Amino acid sequence: MKTGLKQRGRANFNLLADMAAWSGRELQASAERTLDKRLEGETLPEGDRERLRRGYELLDGSRSFAWDRFYTRLIAERQFVAGLEAYEDGAAEIRAEYEANAGKGGVLELDPDVEIPEYWTTEFHLTPGGWDGHEHMGFIIHDYVYDLIFATGGIGAIKPGSHFSDLRYVTAVEGNRDHYDNILELGVGTGRYALALQHAYPDAKIHGIDLGPSELLHAKLVAARNGFEWNLRQAQAEATGYDADTFDLTTAFILFHEIPAPAAKAVVKEAFRVTRPGGEFLVADVAPYREHESLFRSVVLDWETDHRNEPFWRGALLTDRKALLESAGFVDVQEYGVGAANYPWITKGVKPAA
Repeated sequence: MKTGLKQRGRANFNLLADMAAWSGRELQASAERTLDKRLEGETLPEGDRERLRRGYELLDGSRSFAWDRFYTRLIAERQFVAGLEAYEDGAAEIRAEYEANAGKGGVLELDPDVEIPEYWTTEFHLTPGGWDGHEHMGFIIHDYVYDLIFATGGIGAIKPGSHFSDLRYVTAVEGNRDHYDNILELGVGTGRYALALQHAYPDAKIHGIDLGPSELLHAKLVAARNGFEWNLRQAQAEATGYDADTFDLTTAFILFHEIPAPAAKAVVKEAFRVTRPGGEFLVADVAPYREHESLFRSVVLDWETDHRNEPFWRGALLTDRKALLESAGFVDVQEYGVGAANYPWITKGVKPAA
């Protein structure tokens, strides 16, 4: 039972989750058949942008595609409204859980003077006010929106039938070793991937940085719920504040499609700095357009850029992440997909031994 969840919230989340799963399964399948038929005898252009443009043109007039996109946008608009309403209904119980666990879950360092990059103020996923638009937005995102809507699939890169949390664990175990002493997650958010990392490497000390106080506060609660102690810090991924050569695994899950290209370059440079010689940098995100199973899948994902407030999505999926890691100094860089439809897409490299 989710903390504070009442009938109004449960009904709203069930409706939105069922709508997402149905639309992702039925309407997208119908629209993809339409595109495949229209592609018969067609030679697509070579460039990613040109292929996407042609995909949109060929899907024009598809009622299945139009309705699927309508439902996707509707769910995006309604999910946080439902989350805020559910929070209002259960606020007393939610606050009580935070208070009861205030002394557990490790250490949280908030920095009132941290510099907030302009890109971070975006209302990603149509989140009202952005990631910190509510004092407990971390709870709303993690416990309600992600667990009760995203978990069923059919939204964004998550295909119907894929479980949201499982994708993090299959990423966590893609490290080259069976054991790590110190792990840093860049963009720890509400702690969902940190939890997967801790389960994958039980003896590791988990460190996480993020810019959002409400996300960090909830990550600490997630640690407390599971009996873990994490070191959490409010900081930029571009400037973590940690000493050089500190972590034997530095990692990020779905961070890079939320930041612009200059920031991505700075983040990789910082990851190289704080990773120990011989240590690894492991990135998981949405696969580049060229690695998707079909043109239809690429179009569906590209649509996120302009219609679900993902301004850096297209740029991230056009970026050569392997080259990005290599330019920072990482070697033995590999790229591959580990989940359905190549999601998550892994890019990982090693910092050369001293």
